[in-house]
Amino acid sequence: MLKFVTLAVKVQLNVHDLNNETVAGNVTDIRVMEFLDENGTRREAPAVSGRMLKHWHYEGMRHLILNGLYTSVPLCAGCKVGEPIRPAEIKNGNLKQIAKPEEDAILSCVICDVHGYLIAREAEGESDRGISARRTSRAMFSWLMPVLGPETTSTQVIHTRVSQIRERGEGEQAAQMIFNKSYASGIYAFVSALDVDRIGLVELNLGSSNPYVINNNDRKNRIKVALEAYRYLISGQMGASLSHAIPHMNPIEVFVAYSEVGPLPFPVSPMYSDYLSKTVGLFPQHAKFLYWGQKTPEGVIKKEKISEIFDELLGKVEE
Repeated sequence: MLKFVTLAVKVQLNVHDLNNETVAGNVTDIRVMEFLDENGTRREAPAVSGRMLKHWHYEGMRHLILNGLYTSVPLCAGCKVGEPIRPAEIKNGNLKQIAKPEEDAILSCVICDVHGYLIAREAEGESDRGISARRTSRAMFSWLMPVLGPETTSTQVIHTRVSQIRERGEGEQAAQMIFNKSYASGIYAFVSALDVDRIGLVELNLGSSNPYVINNNDRKNRIKVALEAYRYLISGQMGASLSHAIPHMNPIEVFVAYSEVGPLPFPVSPMYSDYLSKTVGLFPQHAKFLYWGQKTPEGVIKKEKISEIFDELLGKVEE
């Protein structure tokens, strides 16, 4: 059965609004990161944090479940409504993080299982002790970084909101709000890894004959929904402005390595021109490689469609 999966993805994103995190008054600017190119020269360009990618992978899982494609996969109350508070329950009409044993958190929610959680609560009384508990994420993400070589651009655009409701004291003048937002375009790369073997696993149970708290069929469904969520992430379904700024996404390369034996190293980032040969040369012999794109790398199975990569991974879950 599938135990570990890594992805290296290269996409073109035009007019995206993925990391507008710098706000000053009515101006929202895109995040710019400093980094080094292959010659060690300092560069600066728009980039997107791994937290953003991780969040939208989680959103992909959530929507797949809520839309009925994986009805048997559970979500806690917090993850069901898209809140980062997890594990959570509704108490007295309010959403509240609940401290519970790791086994219970895993059983009640696939997001808590796959994406982990952190419970850090102060003591409620003088004689009480605080609560600190965490589960490490089985899904790991790099930043979305510009590919070295091609240009990356960004520009600031003026938007307006006009209301037909007259403001008090303004007479006949319509209420108008002018604000500025930045948008960027470029060819980007990201790396992700999914530790499939640890989905449903309780770390403290590693010495037991069965460290998993869910049955095999439930594990398979959780693995499938975690894999399927990458499909939506690759399509550009990420960012805070999907209502009016879906990125003009064009996939360029998708490279996947998987193992049915054990963990794998992270692949070399597609932001570098020679990432394919370096990754193949780095990985152990039990790794298997799938690729979609224009190149014909040695030692790699080339697929005609991106969906064929996901079909093979999902098929390995059933074996």
